[in-house]
Amino acid sequence: METTAQTPGSTAATLGDRPIVTAADTQLQSGAIGLPGALMQSITCVGPAVGLFFSVQYLASLSGVAVPFAFFVVLFIMLTVAVSVAQLAKHLPSAGGFFTYVSHAIGPRAGFITSWLFALYMPMAICVPAVFMGGVVETELKSNYGFTFPWWLAFLIVVVSVLFISYRGIKMSARVLFTLGLLEILIVIALSVSGLVSPGAGGINLSSFDPGNAGGFHGLYLGVTFGLLSLTGWEASAPVAEETENPRRNVPRALLYSVVIMGVFFVFCSWGLLVGWGTNHVSTFATSTQLPAFVLGKEFWGGAWIIVLLAIINSTFAICLSSATVATRMIYAMARAGALPARLGVLDRKHKTPVNAVVLLLLVSVAVGLFLGWRTGTQNEYFMMGTVFVLATTWAYVMANIGNFRYFYRERRSEFNWFLHLVCPIIGTVAIAWVVYKSLVPLPAAPVKYAPIIVVVWLVLGLGVLVVMRLRGKEQWLLEAGKAVHEHAETPAELAHRPVI
Repeated sequence: METTAQTPGSTAATLGDRPIVTAADTQLQSGAIGLPGALMQSITCVGPAVGLFFSVQYLASLSGVAVPFAFFVVLFIMLTVAVSVAQLAKHLPSAGGFFTYVSHAIGPRAGFITSWLFALYMPMAICVPAVFMGGVVETELKSNYGFTFPWWLAFLIVVVSVLFISYRGIKMSARVLFTLGLLEILIVIALSVSGLVSPGAGGINLSSFDPGNAGGFHGLYLGVTFGLLSLTGWEASAPVAEETENPRRNVPRALLYSVVIMGVFFVFCSWGLLVGWGTNHVSTFATSTQLPAFVLGKEFWGGAWIIVLLAIINSTFAICLSSATVATRMIYAMARAGALPARLGVLDRKHKTPVNAVVLLLLVSVAVGLFLGWRTGTQNEYFMMGTVFVLATTWAYVMANIGNFRYFYRERRSEFNWFLHLVCPIIGTVAIAWVVYKSLVPLPAAPVKYAPIIVVVWLVLGLGVLVVMRLRGKEQWLLEAGKAVHEHAETPAELAHRPVI
């Protein structure tokens, strides 16, 4: 007797007692990637090298040598949020990601606003890291080799290359992400292990795992609060569900695995960097005018320190590519449902990618990146828009937590679990609320203080769009917003002609 995964809630098709491969019924490139591809989509969006190298120094100024312990707490908190998203992904696979989850579990208008905020976040997640990386490259090459490579040129190279690969399809994107992600992880681990092999003052010790070394509860609290921001991006595998084989099984796993892998990675590698610098001199680590990763790279690897810079370039490229995939799939899903202009849902015939969405992202990324880079400077632009990212992402996390409870309590009561569907959402929501509060109170200096204003203005515009659509009677999309895709069992012939990454 054969059963398939077409019914909501099933996790895989079976043939007798043997599981078989399923794929989504979609116009996108169905079943093109497997668990490794979906997993690396999330991992690279976190940005192992960029996320660690640029966060650990700031966190050391807050929590001192106890940064690894702070990251351990971050892992626990973020895992509670990932549980909510994974629970929804298991039953509502869609390229819409949060748009579909929130629309189905809470309401289409809430789903639209959540995606509207993502529309502010994801395109910026392409251009902002590229601008920042361009500034780092220009500064480091000039100070170390006397060679000037303009930040705007590096920025344009990254953005154009990223969106070209994105246009070529999910398979090429997945292969590039897998290669880049593995490379940057290995480089960061190698630098951290070098720190353990050649420790600074204080030697190898476990003081980093004693919360008492955080300079008091307030220091640890701040370290955890801002450490949460470093681990965002793991949700990036959700919008590739329609292009992932066995999406009801592989996407939830990718979401959870990415949080665990990146959490452990941040704990171990931050410890290795601090030990390599010298735990007795953590204050100088926090106040170093040069990125500590560069200092350690020069100390351990000599002239080969430039590998660290290459890891940052590599990481930035991967972040941008992963973000481009997320943005184009969410735009496509919203256009397919009718919440955005239908032209944004047009697919390239050969590569099955949302070609008009790619073009839109290219234009927006170039225009915004160049404007902000020249107007605010490459570093100020990064910190200001980084705060915008935080606000947009945390809104989506809270909506997913609420949606997790509502969906299982109202539609799947027989599956309702008090820990998975109530306790985890409460813990995650409370933690996120504190992150937002501590990020904005007291209000940071300019230009970072403009971030909440940008988000509020964008939110008001989104509400205005909803009002206009209602007044004009264009709300047919409400019926389509929360629909998940069905799956079908792959035949041996289909599998033979579909390599999976």
